[in-house]
Amino acid sequence: MNTRLVIGPNASLGVRAAVSFVSGLCCLWLVVGGFFAWRGYWPILPFAGLELMALAAALAVSLRRNRYREVLCFEDERIRIAIGELGKDVGEQRELRRSATRVVLERGPHRNSRARLWLSCGGLRIEVGRCLTDEEKDRLAVRIRELIHPGWSRRAPTLTEVVAAHNGTG
Repeated sequence: MNTRLVIGPNASLGVRAAVSFVSGLCCLWLVVGGFFAWRGYWPILPFAGLELMALAAALAVSLRRNRYREVLCFEDERIRIAIGELGKDVGEQRELRRSATRVVLERGPHRNSRARLWLSCGGLRIEVGRCLTDEEKDRLAVRIRELIHPGWSRRAPTLTEVVAAHNGTG
């Protein structure tokens, strides 16, 4: 069974929406800055221009980061991992043997540190899910384990364990 997982950031702001947002703010700042310049407070105009340029630069960086993708292809005996950006060539591509690959989820050294999800095979370790939250990395680790070893899953509780948990004696 061949499966492909595509991992990318939650890009809620598109290019068209970003352009509309910056255009709307430019118009607003032009009206406000024009009013204050008319009243004699002309130094506001260069600072408003600098603010708008900084905002446009931040949105450009954000939109560029939204193109980041990781593609994991689970094929018969191998896992192909491609990391790059949409619209560009693949930046990094690796292959791992499916049967020898381990999924390692490392928690950070501090309470607020981000977890890291690794696929390791032999001496090769590749970090995946860099743009995901810790909860999403947990779910991704479970899904990758299921795809690597289809028989792997969390053990279902026995009837005795369910009854003990219900009665509060477990």
